[in-house]
Amino acid sequence: MGRVIKAKVDLDFEEGFELSHKKSAEHVLKAVMEQISSATFEELEVELEFDDGTTHEFVIGEDADDEDEEDDDEEEDNE
Repeated sequence: MGRVIKAKVDLDFEEGFELSHKKSAEHVLKAVMEQISSATFEELEVELEFDDGTTHEFVIGEDADDEDEEDDDEEEDNE
């Protein structure tokens, strides 16, 4: 575990949701977090950068399935 100095979040929604651009940042973050917890998104990608310069990416959704398939293909090629 290390100290995270930067986080990038990319989130694609299945059908979208209603939200006014006039809301506060706190309200917007709460609304987005509710959408994440209800799993109404197609893909969630989080990239973390640590203070030692390393990065780690987490993907939930469509690309995660694609990456698993690529890993399976690579394993089959190596056999």
